Amino acid sequence: MRGEVMKKVLFGTTALIAAAAFAGSAQAEKIKLGIGGKQEVWFGFGDVEDNAGETYSSTGMQTDTELYFTGSTTLDNGITVKAVVQMEADQGGGDDADETYITMSGGFGALQLGNRQDVVMNQSWGGSDQGGQDWDEAVGDWSPKPAGADLEFGDTLSYSYYSSDDTSVGYTTPSFFGFSGAASYAANSNDRTKFGDWKTEGGYKDMYAVGLAFNNEFSGIGIHADVGYWNHDGSASTPDRDLIRGAAALSYAGFELGGAYGVWDHEGDDNTIDVWQVGAGYENGPYGLDFNYTNINNELSSDDEDIDHFKVAGKYILGPGINLTASVYHTAYDKDNGDDRDITAGLMGVALSF
Repeated sequence: MRGEVMKKVLFGTTALIAAAAFAGSAQAEKIKLGIGGKQEVWFGFGDVEDNAGETYSSTGMQTDTELYFTGSTTLDNGITVKAVVQMEADQGGGDDADETYITMSGGFGALQLGNRQDVVMNQSWGGSDQGGQDWDEAVGDWSPKPAGADLEFGDTLSYSYYSSDDTSVGYTTPSFFGFSGAASYAANSNDRTKFGDWKTEGGYKDMYAVGLAFNNEFSGIGIHADVGYWNHDGSASTPDRDLIRGAAALSYAGFELGGAYGVWDHEGDDNTIDVWQVGAGYENGPYGLDFNYTNINNELSSDDEDIDHFKVAGKYILGPGINLTASVYHTAYDKDNGDDRDITAGLMGVALSF
């Protein structure tokens, strides 16, 4: 029932904004796309140890290259319409396009339509990133889980927020004295283009989220706070789940300190995942440094497991759009059945934006 109400509210908002956009828009210029993007090359070195013995090589390399096509126009009624297409440009990069969406913004707030992380995630604090290497540069393939583990750091459930490029509709209110609200709805987590066979394909449907954020500054001290709630209807093979999270952060003169906590609750008894995050950073001119820590306690597993991840990262801005970055991190998997693993490693690289 709650999902049906969310759909009606968001679709009604979409219809009203679309009607307003078409009214009096004959003189607006046609959207012209410009090109930008990023190109990153990482070199990793480290040590992977577990009870089965070390089988991983001590070095690795990775690239991440994307092209961004963006353009916007402002209609006569003041509504700005923006188009965004982000193309993967690396071999083996998955989808040719990972984010393709439209935004419509004005005095009413902003509407987001298409394939992008939802608007509640967009206003959520997810760690300090002054060091230039976000979580995705030190997770997943760089922190591989042991064979018997059920959760890998970098998986969706290892974060205190939900972030996935589902096809969705989302609305963000204007800011009132620093407060803004957001709500989103996605019909299906598995298929972007049509009706998905939810029961046989698994995954989730009728996915909605609501959130509230506060951003303001008092006497030079920046204050951020956010709360969010996500609800996903599961199939026969994927139980219903929801996530509730909260975060707060302070910033002053280049310093930042923040923390977040989220609880994933799956249908059934003792089926929760608790995620803690803390982060601190400092940025001054071309230099940046941050420290982030995450703890995940997974009770979904038949044997409870804990994951701890520490990361210290730094950057130096060599020139406009050219960053030199490096990080040192440690990931520890601790499972009750003794299937543990420790990864200690470093990453360094060059990150370009254009």
